[in-house]
Parts: sequence; structure tokens; C-alpha cells
Amino acid sequence: MKRTILALLCALALLPLGAEPTSYKGLHRFKLDNGLELFVYQDRAVPLARIEMAFRGGAMGQSAETAGWFHLLEHLVFRGHGGPGASAELRAELARIGAAEWNGATGAETSSYWLRLPADKTAQGLRFWAERFARGAAAPEAEALAAEKAVVAAELQAREADPDLVYEAAMTRRLFAKFPWRRDAAGSEKSVGAATVEGLQKLAATYLVPNNAALFVGGDVDPEEVFEETKKLFGSWKAGEDPWKQPLPAHPKLGVARPTWIAYPDPSLPEGIALVEARYRAPDLKTDPAASYAADLWTALVADPEGRFKKAVTKEVPKLYGKDAVSAYYLSQREGGILSISAYFAVDPALPAVDRARQFKERVRGYEITSMKTEPGYFSDKDVEAARRRLLDARLLSLETADGLVESLAFWWGAASADYFLGYAATLSSTGTREVLAFLDAYVMKNLEVVGLRMNPADYEREKKTFQDSGFEVIGPANAFWWRR
Repeated sequence: MKRTILALLCALALLPLGAEPTSYKGLHRFKLDNGLELFVYQDRAVPLARIEMAFRGGAMGQSAETAGWFHLLEHLVFRGHGGPGASAELRAELARIGAAEWNGATGAETSSYWLRLPADKTAQGLRFWAERFARGAAAPEAEALAAEKAVVAAELQAREADPDLVYEAAMTRRLFAKFPWRRDAAGSEKSVGAATVEGLQKLAATYLVPNNAALFVGGDVDPEEVFEETKKLFGSWKAGEDPWKQPLPAHPKLGVARPTWIAYPDPSLPEGIALVEARYRAPDLKTDPAASYAADLWTALVADPEGRFKKAVTKEVPKLYGKDAVSAYYLSQREGGILSISAYFAVDPALPAVDRARQFKERVRGYEITSMKTEPGYFSDKDVEAARRRLLDARLLSLETADGLVESLAFWWGAASADYFLGYAATLSSTGTREVLAFLDAYVMKNLEVVGLRMNPADYEREKKTFQDSGFEVIGPANAFWWRR
């Protein structure tokens, strides 16, 4: 006991002043009085540093009327990410601090901004973000707003010509039908066009506050020096009201009230190849984080090319493109988790795509997932351990560099919490078959899906008659996006 206490005291003595201990070697955690969280990861491998500023709030913080405003703010911070629309002064400042790369991203649940620069310029990089956020510089000017509105409008128009984005918009509109704008960071031309300087200032004052933000620094840096510099630059930044004090109405756990079928004549797919996907609402990290580990483990189990699931689906659904054509993934989100199960197959008018799509869904859900619940040996203990190991190995690989760790930690901070990220391996290690079966029962067997079928327009035309009275809704840009009433 004395040796344990002594070891703990020694470990705490090695922590930088003000740091909280973490379970990840080299990662230090701090918190300023104004609520700003700071994470510093020390990695001496290369003399570079990545500095990332993240805020909770993207699509999930917007209404139908303000959809796209967070993305518009992102553009205004960088004026086009330092591209052609950036001011000469901004480009000169980035060059002066040695920033070789920089960017911003607005997603469904976070807005983040990052730059990479020489490690000895870390203080200047921190100052760069402090000037943009802690000192109120995120507030736009009318001339800049008008210019970026035009840029964003062009991006929105381009979305309608991107088959992947059209399909995703159609799936999102149907799976999140109650609040689809809370899953669409881009918004509409109408909502973006309605943005005003005053409205964006209010949005920034609400969400771009220290108690809704985190700063991530990784690379060849000294954690205590970074902390001291952060206190100096960000310490006077005033906290705001908690923007999430009033909980948002939740997306329904059941994504759809009845099985929903959509068909998309997709010009990006070559003739002769089609894709079928069954998509479900899945665990949200805000309300059911425990089930998210089981969802991850299940997708790893069915990913085994020599496992029973892929072999059975490939055998029973005709003309699939082999075991590697069958896949499943779980998208971890704070309030918009989804589970996708899909397969590519060869188009054959003698085996109508409509029938094959139904056959795939029934084989996956009606037989294989039912068998997983009723047959104790469907997944062996060895299968479960191997799947768990693959997940943890992939995670370690993604965290090998300072960039990878900072990017991953920033994502999980926004989607769940830093504690979720830090405790992931331990919790996954205690997740097994029982938890997987409970997840399947709640989110698949007691849920309903949206089934999407994508095929080349020429293939669709040849099978068009089979879609009549089939229950499939044919989608395109005119009915894919939520703002197209």
C-alpha cells in the first residue's frame, strides 16, 4: 500500500502545474476559470505542432431559418480558409507564423479550426486563435459577409450535382424527418442568404464562448508552457450562458414510422453495378453511450471476411460482388447515430434490383441478425476477442501521430466527451456478446430502416417498370433535400 501511494505521489509530482492526470501517456488536461478546456499532447517525434480550436455547435445548434450559419461563420474566420478569398493581411500573418497548413470544418455537431506550424511558433499560433475568438474578431463585416454568402451559395449549388451528397440528403431527410436541418451543416440558399451581421454576431456570442470550447495542442511542445500561454491569451475571455442549458428536443429513436424504400438513379455508379443499403437510427452518445461500444463491436464482428455473416449473405443473396462487397458501419454522434449495412451487386434484369434489395434486407435482418440472437454460438468467444482486438489496434494506429491524436480527441470531445475518448479501451474490453445482442434488439429488431437502392440511370430505365407499385420512392435533387418542400 505504501509503495502504491508513493508511486501515485511521484506520478502526480511529474504532472505540469494545474494539469489533471489522464490515462493516455503524454496527454495533459487543463481547465481555465472561464470554462475553456485545454488538452496538450507532448510528442517529440518531429518539431511541429498542431493547434485546434473546437466548439460544440454545428448543424445541431441551428434551426431551419439559420441552417448553414455556422458554416458561414467558418468561412468568415478564414475568409475561404486562407484561399483566394482570404485577405492579404491574413495570408501574410499565416506565413509569418510559419503555418504550412490550416483549415476549418463545420459538421453536424462541432465547428473546428486548426493550423500546423513549427513547434517553436506555438505561442504565435495560440495568439492567432485568441485574436479570432477570445478578442471578438469572429464578428463579421458586411462586405466580407456578402462575399462569403456568394461563395457558400456556389457550394450549395454544387451539392445538387454531387450524387453522393444528393443520396445522403435523401437518406437524412427520411431518417431524421422531424429535424433534418440539425443534420445538415450546409443549409439552404434561402437560409444562408438571410444571414445578417447582427444574426451572426448573436450566433457567435452564444456558441463561440470559452465554456463551450476546447483547445487542443499536440506536438513538440511543453505542456506547462502551453498552459501558461493559454491563460495569458485566453484567460480574460468572458464565459457566456451555457448554450445547451435548455436541452434540444431529441430526434426520435425510431427514425421512421414504417419501412421506407428509396431508389436513386445514380450517375456515379457504372452500368451493371448497384448498391443496396439498410440504414437505422443507432445509439446516440448523449443518451446511450454504453450501447455505442456494442455497436462498434458488432460492426467489427461482421467485418470478418471469413465470418459467418458475410459468407451467409454472399451465398444467399444472388450476384453480390463477393464478401468484400458486404459492409457495415456505425457512425458515432452525440445526437444522430446511424447504423448502415450495405452490399454491392451485379445488375441483372432477370433478377430485378427491387427484389434483390428486399432479399438483402430480409436476409440481414430477418435471418442473420435473428440467428445472432437465437443461436448462442453465432459468434464465438474467439470471434469477439478478435473483433475487439481489431478495433483497438485500428484505434492505436490512428493515434500514432500528434495530428491523429489531436484530431481524434477533438472529434470525441464534441461528439461525447474527453472522458469517453480516454475510457474507450477499458470500456470496450468489458463489452461482449450480451451487450451486442442487447444493442441489436433495441436498435435493429425493434427499429425500422430506410433502405436505399442506387443504380446507374441506364440500368434504372431498363428496370423502371419493376419500380412501379413497388413501394420505392424515386429520388433526385428535387426531393432529396429537406428544404425542398
